[in-house]
Amino acid sequence: MRTLFEPLEASTLRRRIADRIGAAVLDGTLKEGERLVERRLAAQFATSLTAVREALIELEADGFVFKKANAATYVTKLTPEAGKRIFAVRRLLEAYAVEEAARLATPDQVRKLDQAYANVLSAARSKKRELFLQLDFQFHEKIWLMADNEYLRIALRRVLVPIYAFSAMRIHSGNAFDLLQDAQSHLPVLEAIKAKNPELARRRFLEALDGWYSTTDAYVLAKSNGGAPTTGSEGAILAFARSKKPQDKAHRKRRESHSSPSDRSSDNLGPTN
Repeated sequence: MRTLFEPLEASTLRRRIADRIGAAVLDGTLKEGERLVERRLAAQFATSLTAVREALIELEADGFVFKKANAATYVTKLTPEAGKRIFAVRRLLEAYAVEEAARLATPDQVRKLDQAYANVLSAARSKKRELFLQLDFQFHEKIWLMADNEYLRIALRRVLVPIYAFSAMRIHSGNAFDLLQDAQSHLPVLEAIKAKNPELARRRFLEALDGWYSTTDAYVLAKSNGGAPTTGSEGAILAFARSKKPQDKAHRKRRESHSSPSDRSSDNLGPTN
């Protein structure tokens, strides 16, 4: 592995190492799928193998790297096949979580979810892409919490963190995406949960998910190696944005009521580089 990092002071903690490596992933210094050699990283940071390993454990939990069976560590890279598998698992697990959330949610949890949606919209309107990613993930986490099943929550986090990490990487590539449309795609699920209608909540989620996967497969995963333009999606770049399912008039009217007139126009973000 080529030399990328300068030595760190002895007082540096594993979080600082993780931050340095994470920043290198985000700005493209470390490429998708690149192998990370612990001994070389320790030498470059002038720190112990233990500190590097602990940093890589944190990065793996955050979805920026992954370990293969032979214990080698690599920068996260999502292939079309990996994306297909993730969405297949998500279809089963998160649909159940949404259904349970609609059945079990307390008034206080619904209020917090409503606020989380407002926060996502605010980040979209202000075009703060990295903040949008964080708030989008928090919105989903609140739904998982409502389901009142810690094992389901852990499983969903393990499945979806790589998607959000990959989305964060893609943000830095300067590709266009529509934050506002993505944010508004959460509204049908929110409304169904607020109505305490499990069946409707599940249906709304699955309808949205079909659109998210279609866009992800066509514009992100299939072209991730070629540098082609990508479209924003659930969590921003992973094309969680453009659900192609038609909406009934009542739903469209409710969605528009949550947006200001200026929001109803296109809000595509162009390349930033």
